[in-house]
Amino acid sequence: MNDLEVIRFRLSHFAESAGDTAPSKILSSDGGPSREIMDYCDKHRLTLDWALLGSGPIHRKAKAPLLADIEFDAIFLHGLLQGLELLIDESESNSSPASNAAHALAQEVIAKSERLACDLSSLVDATPNARKAQLEAVK
Repeated sequence: MNDLEVIRFRLSHFAESAGDTAPSKILSSDGGPSREIMDYCDKHRLTLDWALLGSGPIHRKAKAPLLADIEFDAIFLHGLLQGLELLIDESESNSSPASNAAHALAQEVIAKSERLACDLSSLVDATPNARKAQLEAVK
């Protein structure tokens, strides 16, 4: 097998396991990696070294989430849980054991998510320049 056949075999095998299709174009006209293979590697967090040479780690390290994104998710979750509590409160049989347990559970989860959102907000505020970096990244 020549080098391109080996690369196609490696990528096809990976694509089969990932439930995807391997890129058809491996190299660009100048001999470098094609845009198609770079996009494929980005999509699956593959290293180009592994895809093209078969060496090095297969996957890149996952990017750490931004604190502000986690804070937003926690606040959003809290709002969803409050909506769930309202639905439980308006259910037809408020005195059933299942309804009482669901209500108690909803209140506990809301309290925990509220504390989580506060902790994350203070963590974002305590991290030097976290909010400033987030605002600059959005620009």
